[in-house]
Amino acid sequence: MKYSITQFTLRGARRVNEDRIGYAERDNAVLMAVADGLGGHRGGDIAAEILVQTLLHSFQTLRHPVVQRPSVFLALGILQAHHAIVARGQDSQPPIEPRTTCVACLVQNGYAYWAHVGDSRLYLFRQNRFLLRTQDHTTIEELHQGGLLTEKEMLEHPQKSHLLNCLGAATKPTISMSEETLLQPGDVLLACTDGLWEALAPEEIERYMGAKALDEAVEEMLYSAVRKKRHGCDNVSAVCLRWEDAITKNPPLQGNAAAQINEAMLRDEARHHLPHVTRLPPRKSSAPAEVTDDDRKKPLESRIQEIEDFLKKFEPKV
Repeated sequence: MKYSITQFTLRGARRVNEDRIGYAERDNAVLMAVADGLGGHRGGDIAAEILVQTLLHSFQTLRHPVVQRPSVFLALGILQAHHAIVARGQDSQPPIEPRTTCVACLVQNGYAYWAHVGDSRLYLFRQNRFLLRTQDHTTIEELHQGGLLTEKEMLEHPQKSHLLNCLGAATKPTISMSEETLLQPGDVLLACTDGLWEALAPEEIERYMGAKALDEAVEEMLYSAVRKKRHGCDNVSAVCLRWEDAITKNPPLQGNAAAQINEAMLRDEARHHLPHVTRLPPRKSSAPAEVTDDDRKKPLESRIQEIEDFLKKFEPKV
């Protein structure tokens, strides 16, 4: 695989930086992770750190040369991080409620897969033009998708920070998964926190995506966001990858459409396909399925393998 990758973060006008970013590489794959700890809850930086480190460690320690179910890998990694964040908060004295948003992207053998919770975003630029972005889990995003708010009006709306979904809350997160995306030469994947997209519109970000020196362009882009927002600037963070290889001849692994998924859905589908597996006992009531302590203690690799071996599909097909 041929690509360029860089990352950068700035504190902005905030007292501390609660964003966390990172990436990890293997011979045929790279994983990017971005998390934005919620400042309104103690331990936002802790939650963000747990998310990034959980995903990167899981990726680096997988023994399998190819992640056969990339969307499952991302979903289970995010869910494991959620449980770890909740446990860390409960173990603190006094207990705290650390929370974070996140976006993660796996690029493997010429395809990209991403997942997000909250309003951390993934942008895809093609031929130096904005192509698409993730849809935030916020009230104003729903209004925007319904045609009631423009992108500019979203940034000025009084409820722009009202999240409907995050990691670390009492309600388990719903994770938005992308479709399997075939990368073309020059494609740029930008994972970022809201400090960037609240300052710069997609058309403004475009100007930096075509620069030859990607690392310098991303750094300058973040400083531009800080200058524009000035005293109101949030933490600003990004991980950016430019695909510099030819279009892959590898066949798709999933062929799936975009979807939303949560832990209960994963386990319900696993039960449907695996009625004989005692590790996933049948539900005794109509309440959402819960993850047992034994499940939480299993290594992520083991949990992924169980799903990969038996759960052939969980996303709606086109």
